[in-house]
Amino acid sequence: MKKWADKKRRHTEYKVGDMVLVKLLPQQFKSLRPVHKGLVRRYEEPFPILGKVGKVSYKVELPPRLKIHPVFHVSYLKPYHEDKDDPSRGLSKRAPTAVVTSYDKEVEHIIADRIIRRRGVPPATEYLVKWKGLPESEAS
Repeated sequence: MKKWADKKRRHTEYKVGDMVLVKLLPQQFKSLRPVHKGLVRRYEEPFPILGKVGKVSYKVELPPRLKIHPVFHVSYLKPYHEDKDDPSRGLSKRAPTAVVTSYDKEVEHIIADRIIRRRGVPPATEYLVKWKGLPESEAS
């Protein structure tokens, strides 16, 4: 049985400083849950490896905006190969996947609120907020 299972596995080892792509799953990270799984990138931008933790896990240098544990199993890592002819080719023009809620706007007042009730789900309250310094058309 082991012989057949090992056929699908790849033996990969990384060194400190190697660049890798990290696989992020929406169901594992709260910041990715509001986004539909079809819209989430399969692998997040290249990150350098800081060190090896155990036999099959590596510590990766992540930006603070991700707010996730930086140790990943080797199955969630993929080597990054930069395109020598066109370095900007691999860069995504989309917004970062994991967006941390920032409160850089101040609330002027709450315009409206509503309670959304669905069968089998606890009720949720939504608010329409008028932000200080922004027109009412920018309310969210």
